[in-house]
Amino acid sequence: MSLVKRVLDNGREAGLRNTKAAVFGFLFSWVVFFSVLNLVPVSEALTPEGRAALAVMAWAMVIWVSEALPMGISGLGICVLLMLTGALPKVPDAFSGFTTSVTFLVLGCFILAALMQVTGLDRRIALGIVSRVKPRVGSVLGGLMGAHFVTAILVPATNARGAVFLPIVTSIIRLLGDSPDAKRGRKALAMAGIGMAALAAGIITMHSHMSNVIIAQALNEAVGPGTMTWGKWLWMHWPLLGIFPVMWLWVTWALKCAKVEIPGGMDEIRKQKDALGTMSWNEWVVLICTSIAVFLWATDSWHKLGIHTVTLLVVMAILIPGVVSINWKRVQQNVIWGTWLLLCGSLSLVTAFAKTGVDKWLASQLVAITPAWGWVAVTLLICVVVQIIRLGIISNVAAVTLMAPVVVAMAPLLDLNTVAFSLVVLNIDSYAFILPISVTACLIAYGTEEFTFTEFMKIGAPFTFFVILYMVFVMVPWWAVCGYPIWEPIN
Repeated sequence: MSLVKRVLDNGREAGLRNTKAAVFGFLFSWVVFFSVLNLVPVSEALTPEGRAALAVMAWAMVIWVSEALPMGISGLGICVLLMLTGALPKVPDAFSGFTTSVTFLVLGCFILAALMQVTGLDRRIALGIVSRVKPRVGSVLGGLMGAHFVTAILVPATNARGAVFLPIVTSIIRLLGDSPDAKRGRKALAMAGIGMAALAAGIITMHSHMSNVIIAQALNEAVGPGTMTWGKWLWMHWPLLGIFPVMWLWVTWALKCAKVEIPGGMDEIRKQKDALGTMSWNEWVVLICTSIAVFLWATDSWHKLGIHTVTLLVVMAILIPGVVSINWKRVQQNVIWGTWLLLCGSLSLVTAFAKTGVDKWLASQLVAITPAWGWVAVTLLICVVVQIIRLGIISNVAAVTLMAPVVVAMAPLLDLNTVAFSLVVLNIDSYAFILPISVTACLIAYGTEEFTFTEFMKIGAPFTFFVILYMVFVMVPWWAVCGYPIWEPIN
């Protein structure tokens, strides 16, 4: 057996989508890494440590685009390279992403989500909401969006929510036939019911989407501790709920499917719901404890325990011996450790950007070519440019990791408010629907083969452009009301 065939066979058995691209990407990532590390000139603005951090960023970007390494391993690789290159030579600094409070909040939330998956509570909640709607595509799609929003609070991982809704939506799709109307309904349910709604639902609460955590951490480091708390994030983002009805209207209008009847009604969904039986003791315990955690997150400004501490205490309470009959081995198999490792590595890279000053250096390069058009035009331009730059990066977390430090550093250079400008530019990445491969949840939906690449672009690209307008003309005024007018820089 030749070496090439061995490599291709191993990659296929390992589940790689494109082994050739992964191998090439892995090799090319090191070419890019050493090129930046040795060829990019240093200056007063770009120190040797900053250049090292830039090399690590370039390495990570190629790795993420080519999917050359598992996301979790790339997160660990970032920390190791930050230490070895001298960007952050001390171990505590290089691995600082593993010791922030938000990482333990996310870890606790991932364990809570795994508990819900093991008990079946996440599926029960989703089926319970969807089973109550009318047997029409428009009604079902609205129910799915509502279910996504509820489960986003309880299941804080976009990809996990996409996986939860995949079998539910697939079972509904099977009820539809092959008529032109039915095919349009199937496309709408797959696109929005699995992928688009999973992303849109996660932005409202800080813990529901890993990108939110990275943005909040970047703002807290740039502006000051406490700039973005769990409660403040919720208060500043609840108007984004207005995007849901627009998404529903756009998808159902573009595909002309709102009134398409589902043969047999929702009997199949109700059968799945009934098959779950009554709620078990384990489900009740997990639901009650998670509800307590959400309440304590919202009231953190009163009790000041810290939302990360609260989350871990709730997890410990659930797993007190004898409280539930849940096997820990099953729980840990459902915890998405890879995503957590990626998040920790991403936060370490964000810290490296800030400490070495490479964020300000990159921001100054972009600001130098940005026209002086006023805050509205400049913000619109940067939003569009950022969405073009991030095409091809499948992980939303990876994309925001690369952009967050630079965007945060750009704001004062443009004489704009750091909080408002960063939120308007970076939050749009949660609606990056230009390509079906731009975010993993949409990639899961694309895997149903109910729609083509081009069909998704026709629906997703205009909607992403609408979100940009919504952010600038609806959310920016709201953030001004909240005390962060984008036209007033933070001193």
